[in-house]
Amino acid sequence: MNSIIKANNDKMNRLVNVSQVRRANELDFFTDCNIRYHNYLNSPLSLNPNEDPNLQDVVTKAFIEQAQDPINGVIARSTRLATDIKNMSQQQIKEDKKFIDNYFKRLDEIQKLGGYLIVAVEQLKPENLSFFISNYDNFNINGTNERMRDRNMLLVAGWANLFDYFEDVKVEKGYNFRPTPNGEVCVLTQAIAFDIGGYAFQKYLHEKDYVIDDFLKRKNLFSDEFGRTWYTVYGEVDSTQVENGDILSLYITDVPKKMDLSETFENGGIMINATLQPQYFLGGTIPSGDPNDPAQDTAIQIPQYKIENNKLSRWFIKPINTAAINRTPAYKAEVQAHIAGLFAVASGDISVLSGYTNKNLKIDLPLGMNEVVTPELEKLYDSLSPEGKAGFVGNRYMFNRIGEGSETRISLVDAQKAFMMDLILDHNLDIKLIQEDIPGGPSMVKETLTDENAQGRDLIKALNDNNMPIPDFYKNMLGITEWQAGMPLYYQKLKEEIRNLPEEKTPELQALIEQYS
Repeated sequence: MNSIIKANNDKMNRLVNVSQVRRANELDFFTDCNIRYHNYLNSPLSLNPNEDPNLQDVVTKAFIEQAQDPINGVIARSTRLATDIKNMSQQQIKEDKKFIDNYFKRLDEIQKLGGYLIVAVEQLKPENLSFFISNYDNFNINGTNERMRDRNMLLVAGWANLFDYFEDVKVEKGYNFRPTPNGEVCVLTQAIAFDIGGYAFQKYLHEKDYVIDDFLKRKNLFSDEFGRTWYTVYGEVDSTQVENGDILSLYITDVPKKMDLSETFENGGIMINATLQPQYFLGGTIPSGDPNDPAQDTAIQIPQYKIENNKLSRWFIKPINTAAINRTPAYKAEVQAHIAGLFAVASGDISVLSGYTNKNLKIDLPLGMNEVVTPELEKLYDSLSPEGKAGFVGNRYMFNRIGEGSETRISLVDAQKAFMMDLILDHNLDIKLIQEDIPGGPSMVKETLTDENAQGRDLIKALNDNNMPIPDFYKNMLGITEWQAGMPLYYQKLKEEIRNLPEEKTPELQALIEQYS
């Protein structure tokens, strides 16, 4: 396999694998929480021994204590102002009124912030968790790297009280009022501690790179009086996030809808009545409209052979010209319009874009997708070999120039759109051009070309001999000029013919057997 093609395939496979692992991790975690909740409901216990102090109870208790303090509480100060104001100094009166006003202002702030937080995590409350899991692909846990995604997943679970059913996880919630240049903001805090010897830590955090890094730095760790070591995840929300509307999408966002392909290929003239049109096959031409025209189907058919169990199998394949499909003006315009709509929502919020690719396209975004190119990064990229550039962990489009000979790079948003265009075009082909075998009929197949057997070598040679157009990405971004092993090919596989091998074999048949056995 061409080393540049292999480097690119390895990179894309890594992104697919990251997405699959992420999906499994999140679904396993929320399913685990759901099972534990229902196990508790069905248990004979009336009290939950693992339940952590409720944030509402923590806040209520603290404000009641502030109100009932016999000397400096709100009740005591209000009573003084109502019954003994004549004997109070102006400074004392002013202090008491300010304290009372501040008390109720803070109470309003914390109630407002708490109310928004409840709404933000409502869909993950234990009683709603089954619905969330069943609609998992419509929601995205925000974050663009493993630490951020894990942190947001765990924090939203903590706010939703999902850890009340884990014996090896303890959650401490609290609040404070933090001074700012313009006054103060209300802050709700949360510390989720995992027993490093417990199930939850071993299942969801053990051996992750960022956790290992924290251990090496002795960060986010503490030991209790029993000698157990705990790993802690910290988080907070504040009242400014209510004011700017961020709190409802702080941890979870809705995934933008994927492209509706029900009519897209039909509108572009690529398919009619769900049938791929002849001109999109290699060697195919636009139909004349005369059903009796013998030259209607001019597509090239490539023979394939297989010898197995003393039987000869032969079938023909018709390669599909995906480059022509992707260049169809009406279709390309619809894809561009979809991407424009996506970026109207996701531009500036890479978590939304990450949710779209992970949930709809089943692939993660490359590293640094939302970072501008620095001189140091460009120098590093330019120093890489062609294979290194093909396998570069970031978005290669961000190094592209606005024109040949120009020193100006394309914008970050345009680089993101170009990467998304590749992903969506490939995904659309997978959806529309892959069909399972139809008994007794043709099927639509996607295959990664190989040169390790005679069939694969024959196919690659036939594609090049018949000038099958190279997909734009392979031609423009990888510099590939001919079909090679490792490239994807879509084709229609015609009905397979199978016959027994005769006892007496001609020299031609014997040569065929030796070639394809």
